[in-house]
Amino acid sequence: MRMVKNFFLGGVVVLITAMVSAGAIAATMADMQEAAGSIRSISADFIQEKHMKILVKPLISKGIIRFQSPDSLRFEYREPIQNILIMQGKSVSRYIRKDDTFVRDNAAAMGAMTIVMDEISQWLKGDFNTSVFHATIEDTPEPGRIILAPKDKAMTHFIQDIVLILSEQPGVFKEVIIRENQDSYTRLRFDKVKLNEDINPEVFTAPK
Repeated sequence: MRMVKNFFLGGVVVLITAMVSAGAIAATMADMQEAAGSIRSISADFIQEKHMKILVKPLISKGIIRFQSPDSLRFEYREPIQNILIMQGKSVSRYIRKDDTFVRDNAAAMGAMTIVMDEISQWLKGDFNTSVFHATIEDTPEPGRIILAPKDKAMTHFIQDIVLILSEQPGVFKEVIIRENQDSYTRLRFDKVKLNEDINPEVFTAPK
């Protein structure tokens, strides 16, 4: 459980969840799953804000996310520290920038990452009610939002819920918030979102 905790607090889950395919004002989970079927690929830049009570200003990170249906995913931090997470099918790898090259991270925590990335692949297909999270839809404030609550009470000690704020653009979320506790949360904002454009397969291979 500790490995999963560290992974969630790293903000990776939220960032990828942000690009889950869904209709902008879909009223039911069925509507969202239907909308997800039309998404072949997603590309976007992101800005992550990490808010904590002990911080005078939030910690800012920037990067990109790339998704190719059905299960190819690249999640990349570019500032201030470079690291890349790549998923191909059930295989998940993480690479950390050291000097002038990327080095593969073979830490034991990769087992936890594989589990979580599998959950993320389900979200990207429009399936929010998974073995880990229970999803509910709220119509207000417009255009609506999805609340993901952990099913395991033990998980609520480090993640209370994930809020996906819908945008007016079908297939894209305007903002994502992960509430870790009363004094800590992470906010994600997205820019330059592109849907259904061809992505070079090399994007989902080990970085050089």
